[in-house]
Amino acid sequence: MEDDMTSHLLARSHILSALQSLPSSTSSSSSLPPPSKPCGSLSISELEVLLSSKKSSLPPHLLLTHMVSLGDLGRKDIRNLPGDAGSSLSFEMARDFLEGFDKVPYNVITGNHDLEGMFEFQTDDDNIKSFTSHFPSSSLSPSKPYWSLKKGSTLLIGLSTTRFRSALHSSHEVYIDSTQLEWFTSLVSENLDKRVIVFSHAPPLGSGLRLLQDVHLKNGCAFLNHSGDLKTARRFIEVVDTFKNVKAWFSGHYHLSHDFEDSLSERGGCLFVQCGVMGGKSTRDGKRQTRICSFEGEVMTVWTVNHHEDGELVKDCDFNLETGEISNRRDFDEGDGDFVRTYVPEEEDGCYSKVEGTESTILDNAKDRVCWWHMSCGRVLGMHDNKLLEYDEKTLSPLGIVVEDLEGKEVIVADEGSVVILREEGCNDLSSLHVVQPNADGSYWKRFQGNKLRRMEEKKRIDIARRIVEDMGSAK
Repeated sequence: MEDDMTSHLLARSHILSALQSLPSSTSSSSSLPPPSKPCGSLSISELEVLLSSKKSSLPPHLLLTHMVSLGDLGRKDIRNLPGDAGSSLSFEMARDFLEGFDKVPYNVITGNHDLEGMFEFQTDDDNIKSFTSHFPSSSLSPSKPYWSLKKGSTLLIGLSTTRFRSALHSSHEVYIDSTQLEWFTSLVSENLDKRVIVFSHAPPLGSGLRLLQDVHLKNGCAFLNHSGDLKTARRFIEVVDTFKNVKAWFSGHYHLSHDFEDSLSERGGCLFVQCGVMGGKSTRDGKRQTRICSFEGEVMTVWTVNHHEDGELVKDCDFNLETGEISNRRDFDEGDGDFVRTYVPEEEDGCYSKVEGTESTILDNAKDRVCWWHMSCGRVLGMHDNKLLEYDEKTLSPLGIVVEDLEGKEVIVADEGSVVILREEGCNDLSSLHVVQPNADGSYWKRFQGNKLRRMEEKKRIDIARRIVEDMGSAK
């Protein structure tokens, strides 16, 4: 939500118009059985549609429609006032907005900013309870802001972040607690006869959605449970790989448009879909978009509504839910933007220059250089786009930035892959050397941003110290 809701209200009208203009073969009204068909000849799905039509006041083209908000409901610029992200007013405004979609049923999940109401709530639990009181249908209980919903042969699952003030590192990590993770795993394993579609604010590690803002990598908040232990962060993609009934996974968080090819990816028969934003203040590349999915048999069609183009409806692709194949994928016009495109290591990437008589590798920082090292400890480092990044050795997903700017530097990997050294390009002076030390947990990537509550407390103490020193100076 924003102070000026004009763009959101216009986007809502775009979405409702798009739902009405979808091709008849993919609209929900096409699922209504013909009036002349005998009741005994109706399929289970036709009976469900007919029953829904009797109970619902929705127009036919919206009869089987369901809407999911991927979180971050309040305004981004925090003023410590009602309407801020995570405040009760932001939840009220979001609820009013969502209920204006011609009574289309909806669910909501929390994003990283939805627990940021620190001027109003002292604890994460209190913030969560405010959220669940405004969206009871999106909560298992007042303390559990996650949900599941069966729609015919499809099971929808919404995962919500539950930690902000108590975050170990960046407060903006989208964190799925252990109780919720176990619930999710059990739910997927117990519904193997259902097609499962998952919604979370950030995507899971290993999804293959490879274009993101560097701020999310720098702060360790690009993926679910990003800053925690890797074993937990990998659990989500392991569920996809193990049970095979998770067919689609929708996420937001990156504030980037659908026009990047890497906003869609397929892994293990699951389509991972990155979703953009409605508001003008939230977009990072100037585009405002919404995803719509329609279903015809085993095929899910993904569409984009371009709010910045007066509601233009564009087909992104078809995805076969049984075979996991993407077809009819549109051309992508990625435009310009200073964003991080991560890579998956390939055998042919880069070139390695051995130092005679040593077990070292020296690489100059050529602008188009792409190189990888599997360190002796098992960690994976990658050099590209003038940066040194660490990748997860199992999913080969980016974990974070080791060195943000390699301009004018050479990277030396020495002692059979146990030491990483930086030096000024072409300089043998010892003073130009810098050893990249691993963290206490053995990782190399740096956490550039800590817990927000602790940072606020640190700033408060600094402000107090300044006032005391100023008063002492005045007293003299």
